[in-house]
Amino acid sequence: MADFNWNADALLSSGIGAFIGSALTLAGAYIVHSLEKAESAREEVEHLFGLLQAIHDEIETLWESYLGSVGAHAEALRDNTPLLLFWPITQDYFTIYNTNASFIGKIKDHDLRKQIVATYAKARGLIDSYRMNNDLVQKWEYAHLLYQESQNQIHQTNAQARHQSLIQYASEIKKRHDELKLMVSELLRRLRKEGVLSSAGAPKR
Repeated sequence: MADFNWNADALLSSGIGAFIGSALTLAGAYIVHSLEKAESAREEVEHLFGLLQAIHDEIETLWESYLGSVGAHAEALRDNTPLLLFWPITQDYFTIYNTNASFIGKIKDHDLRKQIVATYAKARGLIDSYRMNNDLVQKWEYAHLLYQESQNQIHQTNAQARHQSLIQYASEIKKRHDELKLMVSELLRRLRKEGVLSSAGAPKR
């Protein structure tokens, strides 16, 4: 009987030890998982904050460059005046936005996320407008050249029609330019409010 009691006590002690060991292992695993999860969340916050900084810099730089070139002509464009300017568009200007498209959706602020997407979409639309204007300018130049060479009334009428198309389309470019100007100004203001110009790094969230 004594041996039985001893064996029972040994088994009980062993079971309790195993239970405690398992519990500690699970607790340790939970703590490690929690720490890893917290670290992952912190890294994501930092990454998204860095993305907002990069978007701010891209928008600000591109807008300043645009205003220093064809944008200045759009600013000065008067009513019933064509934009007789060929603006070569040879690249995709939105490197930061395009390479981080999958992360844009992770921005938690719905209004800010929507504002970013809408501003880039409006910018793409304006670029497409300039592409269309380039095409209209080329067609007008060709028609005007034919008239100068031939003095033919048909070519003159065609050139005048092309010129009128440019006048009408210039008003659309001016409208889109003004709309984007407001959107860029608001987005940059909003991003700065998020602290993107701060040297302190990502906010603690």
